Amino acid sequence: MRAPELDAGERAALVALAPAAVVLFTRNVAAREQLAALVAELRALPSHPAVAVDLEGGRVHRLAGLVGSLPSARAAAAGGAEAVAALGDAAACACAHFGITIDFAPVVDVAHCDGFLGGEDRCFGADRETVATLAGVFVAALEARGVSGCLKHFPGLGSGSVDSHRQLPELSACVVEDAAVFARLASPVRAIMVAHAIAPSLGDVLRPASLSRRVIGMLRGCARGPVIADDLEMGALGEFGSLGERAAAALGAGCDQVLLCNALDARHELVEHVRAAAATDPTLAARLRSSRQRCVAFGAVAPPAVAWDEVERAAERARSLAGRS
Repeated sequence: MRAPELDAGERAALVALAPAAVVLFTRNVAAREQLAALVAELRALPSHPAVAVDLEGGRVHRLAGLVGSLPSARAAAAGGAEAVAALGDAAACACAHFGITIDFAPVVDVAHCDGFLGGEDRCFGADRETVATLAGVFVAALEARGVSGCLKHFPGLGSGSVDSHRQLPELSACVVEDAAVFARLASPVRAIMVAHAIAPSLGDVLRPASLSRRVIGMLRGCARGPVIADDLEMGALGEFGSLGERAAAALGAGCDQVLLCNALDARHELVEHVRAAAATDPTLAARLRSSRQRCVAFGAVAPPAVAWDEVERAAERARSLAGRS
C-alpha cells in the first residue's frame, strides 16, 4: 500500500491478488483511529490477509509516530532479560491495539566484529547464547499477547560487512554456528525470514540464501512455520533477474512467501510470472500448494485487544528498563 487509506484502486488490486499478508510501513500510518480502521478494512478483504509490520525497536519501528520511540535490541539487551521482555511486550501491545497480527521481529543475527547489522544496534548480542536467550524472550513476549513473530535473517546476517539493501553480503564461516540459533528458536507458530546473502560455508557459492535450495533445504530441517524471503527489491538481488524471476527462484528454492515492499506497480507482473513458471514446472507448482497450506493459518487470528493506556505504559516501561545493568 502506498498511502494511509485503502482507495478503490488499491482495494481492487488486493482483491485480485489475494495476498496472504499485507505489510504496513510508515507511509501507511497517520493516526490511531486511521490505522485501526485500515487494519480492520484489510483483514475484511476476501482473502482475509494477515497484517504485518516491522517493529523491532530502535531504528526499525514503523509505529514510532504513534507509540513513540522504543529501545533498540542492543539497548534493551544492556538492561537484561527483563528489559528485553518489556520491549517485546511493548511491541506486542502496539500491534494488538491496532489488530496487527504479525511482527517481523526479533532479529536473531549475532553481532560480529565489522558486521554491518551489529553497527545498527539491531542485534541482541555478540555471542550466540545471549542472542538465543534474549531473542527467545522477545518472541515469547509477542506470543503472550497473541502476536506472531518472525525470526530474521536466516542463516544469520551478522558477519556480513555490507548492507543487503544495497549490496550482496558474503557471510563468513561462522554462519554455520549462527544458523543453529535459528534452529533452537524455530517453532510451528513462528515464521523465519531468509536473508539475501551468500553463505559459501553452507554449500552454495552462487546463490544468496533466499534463492538457494541447498540453504533453504537445511532450514526446512528445523522450520515448521512459514519461510519468508526478505524484500525482493533489495540491492543484494540486483544481479538475479527481474522481480518476477527472483520471486519464482525464491519460491522454487523452498520459501513459502516473498516480500514486495515498494515496487507496487510490479505486483501483477510478478504474480503472473510465478503462475506462468508454475504452469511449466511441476516442482514449483507443488511447492506453491504446500506453501499455501503452511501460510494459511499464520497470523490469521487477531490478537486480543489492548487498550491505548496499556500500550503507553508498556512503551514507557520498555524505555525505562533499557540500558540498565
